[in-house]
Amino acid sequence: MTSTFTLRGSNILGKTLTIHSYKGGTGKTSIAANLAASYAKNGSDVCILDYDFRAPSMQVLFKGKPKNYLNDFLDEKCDISDVLIDVTRKNKTKGKLLVGLTGHSTKTMREIMTKDRKWEMKALHLTLSAKATLYKDLNVDYIIFDTSPGMHYSSINAIAASDFALLVTKLDEFDFEGTKELINGIYDVLGRKTGILLNKIPTMHVPIGDGQKKLEEKLGRSFNFPIFGMIPCYCDVQADGGKTIYTLQKPNHPFSQSIEQLTEKLEDYLGKLDSSE
Repeated sequence: MTSTFTLRGSNILGKTLTIHSYKGGTGKTSIAANLAASYAKNGSDVCILDYDFRAPSMQVLFKGKPKNYLNDFLDEKCDISDVLIDVTRKNKTKGKLLVGLTGHSTKTMREIMTKDRKWEMKALHLTLSAKATLYKDLNVDYIIFDTSPGMHYSSINAIAASDFALLVTKLDEFDFEGTKELINGIYDVLGRKTGILLNKIPTMHVPIGDGQKKLEEKLGRSFNFPIFGMIPCYCDVQADGGKTIYTLQKPNHPFSQSIEQLTEKLEDYLGKLDSSE
């Protein structure tokens, strides 16, 4: 798979994606990490940023102790380049893989929850500044934000800074209704291009062939956004506890293959958006 956005020397900048959900437990972080790894494995230069300040977990998947955390960058104590860990060599990816982690101590999480609206607005400007630096100075093709579920300010900032948002949901009415509220409360206001990914779907509820296509079309009409896939619930992935980056360590696993299909759908969709602008 060749990345659509790796044209060096052209005027095409990269793409920024936000992975978001209405509530926790949808597998959002695993999707974000494996998506970033898939792009890097296939030759794109990628930076993934953990914007889930309430319950950061990216440090479990991407081991390493950074010199600074994203919290420090948003408090203007360092540059974005001082936050990033280069895990390319460790993961043997063809493209560059950079990770920005969030402080995960109880004290750090408590502190960021007390920030006021003025700080939040400044954090948005810093996020946009970081995006420009990653594109222009570090030649990143993709920036991927993993976010807090719901309407937390850091998630809204990530969405505002993104070209595209992928909303991850499970197949239950509570999650569906909450996701629709997110769409009405945030996405319609911000006007961001958005897609839906159904994850952890019980196998007996995942139709095949034309049945899946018809279900995706039905759900797409319900959400008024395109459906980018339906990933079954794999018991071994759940039992793993988020310790494995499947697209790198188990590329033949059906979950990895689902992520590879997702990357292709996203590249095709984003490429069409570019050509239509």
